[in-house]
Amino acid sequence: MVTRLAQIAKVALNSPLPQLDRLFDYAVPEHLEGIALPGVRVRVPFGRSKNPLDGFIVEIAQESDFEGKLSEIAEVISSARVLDSDVYQLCRAVADRQASSVADVFRLAIPDRSVAVEKKWLESFLETPNSLKGSSKRETALINPVIRDSVPVWVNEVVEAARDVLQRGGSTIIALPDFRDQSLVLTALHDAQLAEHVVDYSSSVAKSKRYSSFLSCLSREKSIVVGSRAVIYAPVRNLVQVIIWDDADSSHQEPSSPYSHTREVALLRQQIQQCDLKVFGHARSAEIARYLNLNFFTDSTKAFPIPKIANSDSDIRVDSLAWRAIRSGLEQGAVLVQVASKGTSSSAYCTQCNSRAMCKSCNGPIWIDQRNMTRCRWCNAGNLDHTCKSCGSAKLRQGKPGSSRTVAEFGKAFPGARIIESTGDEPVLTAPDKSLVIATPGAEPLAKGGYAAVIILDANVALSKDSLRATEDAVRSWANAIALMHADGRAVVVGLAGTLATKFSLWSMVEIANHELVTRTELRFPPAIRLASVGTTAELMQEVLPAVSKIAGVEILGPISITDKGTEVESRVLLKFEYSTGLALAEAIRALSLKISAGHQRFSAKSGRAMRPIRVKMDDQEVI
Repeated sequence: MVTRLAQIAKVALNSPLPQLDRLFDYAVPEHLEGIALPGVRVRVPFGRSKNPLDGFIVEIAQESDFEGKLSEIAEVISSARVLDSDVYQLCRAVADRQASSVADVFRLAIPDRSVAVEKKWLESFLETPNSLKGSSKRETALINPVIRDSVPVWVNEVVEAARDVLQRGGSTIIALPDFRDQSLVLTALHDAQLAEHVVDYSSSVAKSKRYSSFLSCLSREKSIVVGSRAVIYAPVRNLVQVIIWDDADSSHQEPSSPYSHTREVALLRQQIQQCDLKVFGHARSAEIARYLNLNFFTDSTKAFPIPKIANSDSDIRVDSLAWRAIRSGLEQGAVLVQVASKGTSSSAYCTQCNSRAMCKSCNGPIWIDQRNMTRCRWCNAGNLDHTCKSCGSAKLRQGKPGSSRTVAEFGKAFPGARIIESTGDEPVLTAPDKSLVIATPGAEPLAKGGYAAVIILDANVALSKDSLRATEDAVRSWANAIALMHADGRAVVVGLAGTLATKFSLWSMVEIANHELVTRTELRFPPAIRLASVGTTAELMQEVLPAVSKIAGVEILGPISITDKGTEVESRVLLKFEYSTGLALAEAIRALSLKISAGHQRFSAKSGRAMRPIRVKMDDQEVI
């Protein structure tokens, strides 16, 4: 008689509860052997609950460290092996780095299941080899900021890099900030006769299409996968390179747990799979400047002609230099005017004491929208009953013009010109010839052949934003706008003076980024160090603080009270720490969260939904 060796499935439960964030051992019943394989979805019993939990098999073993009797897997939901081993390692690494749970990362890495799509895929699925790797190179480059043959040069650079890898039998992941960049790259790949190898992984597609794209990655020997943040987890075969465009764009930052950044997740994946990592942009982030200074990245920038840029430090919003550039540009083609904010005004001010009007909910700046409603630019809350905190007056005046008021003013100044407004709320994708486009940062449409002139207004407003990243964000948005200009076009930046004006006009992006890095290093702010935030109720904070203060190598700032409409909604502390301390701190905070938050409930003040008693952001971008 032959004794059957019991198979043990190590299962990662798809539960956000921190106490379940580990692998659990389950016995594989005889009738599921050969089906219960690593990567498949399963349903398992847990504790005394009558409802089984969903999870993924990570590994099949012959032994278990658990001394009691193991429960058996209740059901194999599908034979599709959707959790790739490399992707699981990546999810685990991201969760460990961000003090999150692996289930939070699964939410980003594995799309919602579509039964119909999966059944059709299984009928034709064939296991594909996964042996080709990159050379583990990490490089960054500034791309020529110009339109060539009606296509931005950076798009062609990305397409050529992907084509080169494809010809060698490898796959490429391309992470882009928004739908417009994705559309440009997808169109260029189609025009380059590479469409059969392209996987559209963008977030704008329907859920079933997204799942189809996910499964397609598992079955293609080589592919080019294009998408936004979540594309970095795509389970491609033979991954040779990852390309990130414009890493400083805020769209690369995950707004919910695990609060990760595309760049940092890509670095983890590069180390796990030894693929190449390329970060391209028109401007350089302080984070990339730090990596270059550490020799962790190499600079592969190729020489290119710098764009023609004139600076004006005039106090007049649209001075004579800008007017002349607009008139001359309209004779040759389309003209782009970038303004700092949308609406009729960037901010509102008290008519009596001239104080800036601030939101009663979050203390953010108040503006007046197109419907003459007073709203907050930060939280979008209405402030109909606003009164000045300094003098008590209820009357407001408009500050510097936003996009809507600029359109109205330019309509009078340039009669007969076709004027178009493009904002993040109502973006325009393409600009007609000889049109005058008024756009907010990030919403600039593409003009065929490129703009004849690009005018940057409100430069001083962009630089005065209440953020440590104000200069970096402003330079990036200006550079991206000027990059939409054709090679013979001219740019004018109004309201910019001093050293930054000189460096920007010479397109000295390396010097600007290095200066930003030096400044933040002196202040001990990211990216010189990491900055985390821990938020909870005032009651629980009394338990959190003593425990956090015992963690070595961590500087504590706070606690501070976060209010909404005068009511405290959260008590928050900020933690400054070195990169070398990150993993140990994340583990300590996770253990602390598990210990202190047990049995506590917390609900959102805005939505009323249940939320975690302790919220942890290991890299909090909002506070700087």
